[in-house]
Amino acid sequence: MQIGFYFYFKKIKVYGKEKLPKKGGVILSPNHQNGVIDPFIVGVDYGDEITSLTRADIFGGLLHKAFTAMKMIPVYRIRDGYNSLKNNDSIFDLCYSLLGKGKPVQIFSEGRQHENYYLMPISKGSSRMALTAQKMFPKQNIYIIPIGINYSNRRNPLAFIHLVYGDPIKIKEFIDKDLPEVKQINNIRDELTIRMKKCLWLPEKNEQNKNQHSHINNLSGNESFDEIRNSLNMVSGYKESRELNKIEKIFSFAGYLLNLPFLLITNKVLSKIDDVVYYGTIKLVCGIFLLPLWWAILILITNFMNIQYSLIIVLASIITLYIRQINRNIIYNSKKL
Repeated sequence: MQIGFYFYFKKIKVYGKEKLPKKGGVILSPNHQNGVIDPFIVGVDYGDEITSLTRADIFGGLLHKAFTAMKMIPVYRIRDGYNSLKNNDSIFDLCYSLLGKGKPVQIFSEGRQHENYYLMPISKGSSRMALTAQKMFPKQNIYIIPIGINYSNRRNPLAFIHLVYGDPIKIKEFIDKDLPEVKQINNIRDELTIRMKKCLWLPEKNEQNKNQHSHINNLSGNESFDEIRNSLNMVSGYKESRELNKIEKIFSFAGYLLNLPFLLITNKVLSKIDDVVYYGTIKLVCGIFLLPLWWAILILITNFMNIQYSLIIVLASIITLYIRQINRNIIYNSKKL
């Protein structure tokens, strides 16, 4: 999966990792815009074994075993059934224990996934967990790490990412015996909101969001986090995607023909998915498992000529598919691959 990320994304830049505490229990708190890709992005970069809380409704069948193997555990919400909420008790106890031992836990503090670039209202879940863990293990330092995952394009491959770690929130500094616990939790949540917004290209909803989205899509990926953030403040109009020239169209069509079975299967799967937040996840998984299979089949099909011609055809398939995807990203957020 880790290797797949580096092929799927054009570039991944990481900021602020030096801010991470060397010791202590850590709650990683990223924004949540891109399905199952989000927890893996943080997990791959963080470098330590992370237990990640994930919505319970995606656990089922083979996925349950796969997610469990990757240390993703379900958290239940009212929409999953009122009786299912009791299952959270043992899950939260596990998280408290991990934090008390100085282990990392990942929680998406927005409480839901969405397709907005800006931060949605923060729930109390991560703040409550951090405060409870700190009181259970007073000798341990518990932190919440605000994280911003910024995608230039969340639906399509070959986008670039800025993964930004913010200033850690030390929970001991928010414990006040003179305040009711709910007030302490709210204070932590408010501070987390402020610090998470500092980690995002677009921290808040505004009337220029559509224009800012088009601006992001036209970036090269060589810009720094601050450069992008500052440039978005100056956006005042919609930037239309340019038309492809004839050469680009020819290469795109060649990439389509040489990879037709893979593209048809992937688009068939995408047609069954209603939630656009999962498009990127589906494309990543299909790319990891189906593309190598298709290229192996292509070698077998063309091997009747000779191995050299066969390898040339496969190489052409790879190069033109890459060019095709770059061209499709110019067109913006395509549902299909």
